[in-house]
Amino acid sequence: MYIIRDVRLGDVDRLLEIYGYYVINTAITFEYEVPSAEEFSGRIKNITSKYPYLVLEDDGEIKGYAYAGTFKARAAYDKSCELTIYLDNNSKKKGYGRALYEALEKRLADIGIQNLYACIGDPVIEDEYLSKNSEHFHAHLGFTKIGAFFKCGYKFGRWYNMIWMEKLIGNHNHRTQRIDIWKDDEYSYPLAFGFKPNMVSYIHDDGQMHPGMVVVPGGGYCVVSPTEAEIVAKKFYKLGYNAFVLTYTTDILFKEPLMDQPMKDLSRAIRLLRKDAERYNIMPDKIAICGFSAGAHLCGSLSTHFDDVADVDEELNKLSNRPDATVLCYPVITSGEFAHRDSFNALLGNDASKENLEYYSLEKNVNENTPPTFLWHTITDDIVPVENTYLFDEALSKAGVTHTVHIFSFGHHGLSLGDDDWANHRFGEPYTYEQVFRIVDAIKNDKVDVSKEKREELIRDFSEAKYYPDVTYPEIIKWPELADSFIKSVLE
Repeated sequence: MYIIRDVRLGDVDRLLEIYGYYVINTAITFEYEVPSAEEFSGRIKNITSKYPYLVLEDDGEIKGYAYAGTFKARAAYDKSCELTIYLDNNSKKKGYGRALYEALEKRLADIGIQNLYACIGDPVIEDEYLSKNSEHFHAHLGFTKIGAFFKCGYKFGRWYNMIWMEKLIGNHNHRTQRIDIWKDDEYSYPLAFGFKPNMVSYIHDDGQMHPGMVVVPGGGYCVVSPTEAEIVAKKFYKLGYNAFVLTYTTDILFKEPLMDQPMKDLSRAIRLLRKDAERYNIMPDKIAICGFSAGAHLCGSLSTHFDDVADVDEELNKLSNRPDATVLCYPVITSGEFAHRDSFNALLGNDASKENLEYYSLEKNVNENTPPTFLWHTITDDIVPVENTYLFDEALSKAGVTHTVHIFSFGHHGLSLGDDDWANHRFGEPYTYEQVFRIVDAIKNDKVDVSKEKREELIRDFSEAKYYPDVTYPEIIKWPELADSFIKSVLE
């Protein structure tokens, strides 16, 4: 029985053994010399930084591998990629190639790739070095020949053609854009350094109206985490929503308490979506919000205090900012015994008043107008104790608010989707780090005063997006489908 898994650097020698045969004996690859193990390892590292690279093992031995690579370097080609596959020369016609490609195609579709391309050596006349088997293989898998370059490859003293084959796997009626939610004269957070809160959309451009979902990542009110952003929006997009990732105001320096600015950001985002519902193909009475950790606190804050948040734009202020449903994932809720203190310090400052702490302790502010709410948490959350969810659950019950709670037995804080894409860092672009990247640049250019230790810490940790290895959490993987079922049941 074979298995398909992600490549490991320990696979290099075996992969080179497979690939080396084709370099030395065929014109399937136009490479002349077998690369060194060091060079081949470098190629793997470069590819896996962005794309999946899969190997197939049968009875403990690698029988083949397949990977995706950059089609063209320009940004507009980012939804396209080129595929490569090599099988052990003695392991053909066993279904390995189809299995590898099907697994690779699924992984690529999950990260938003829509077009697949294969660049294939093609004989002028079939010979002992090159046949048309690769073209036939790709055709059987749904690829179409779209172009040819004649006598462009020279190997073994002979000229070979090269053909391009294409397979479209994505929905090309998908629209993504950045939406700045504030005008220049409406937004003035002191540590913005040119950043403006914004939404990035994931819209079905099919002429149909869809429910809306605003995704609000966490990050302790210090950053807006990419691990809970695009990957989550695309999940809800696949469930039929037009989704929007909100990058709201944060305070990584703990120098300028945020107070109600993040709540104003989310409130403005909802009002804008209602105002332009037709443009974004969303149902204005079916707009849900989904927050994580401190982002869940932000969602919970608006869900309990929406009446308090006026908009400076008179026309927008006439529109409701109340979410129609709320999804809270491992939420920060309380400022009391089980508080995540750093979140409240960034939001309200180290010397927050009792009144402010009470106001933002959400379990104390639930009322009968709080939207229907879906909550989930893990018992073993090591950062935000599960008691936060218990407290909110109790408050919702007392207020008679429709809600559901899912408590999972195991998992650390920040699990996002907890699936294979999440575990392997296929989060999408880290655009939610825009403000923190600007702050780091300001620190590097001495535009903001911080201690030497803080300067070194921020430059080290936030000059680029950095992620750490993890594993999948099968128990929690289905939470988006559970949330979807809940939302549909309460909004029908």
